[in-house]
Amino acid sequence: MIGAKELIKFSDRIRILYVEDDEKLREDTGRLLGTFFKNLTLAENGRIAMEKYKPGEFDIVISDFVMPEMDGMELTRQIKAIDKDQVLIILSAHDELHFVEEFRAAGVDDFIFKPLNIKEFIDTMHKACLAVTEKKD
Repeated sequence: MIGAKELIKFSDRIRILYVEDDEKLREDTGRLLGTFFKNLTLAENGRIAMEKYKPGEFDIVISDFVMPEMDGMELTRQIKAIDKDQVLIILSAHDELHFVEEFRAAGVDDFIFKPLNIKEFIDTMHKACLAVTEKKD
């Protein structure tokens, strides 16, 4: 079982873009991410995320699914068109199989489902961090 101490080891090495339209959830989850990662950029929706996104600037992109202006699926498609190797995690309350399959087909690496389960969050983030560091090394 992976613990918080294992995840904190990546604090200085991993750069994250977190996209969430719900202000309270963005703040709360942003605080949680900030306890583990020093390099965190927040975006209010997919359009703003694409304005901030530059290939190689972020190691992991975490995005909500349902957002105004540009949803998580379109954001996924646009990012993967720029960088097919970008690690991308969807954070969503939609855990129905067809959503998961659709996102997998678009290139999403993993999912974190709402409401947030801290153990699942840590495990998913640890796995993503390992994938990123293996690519860098």
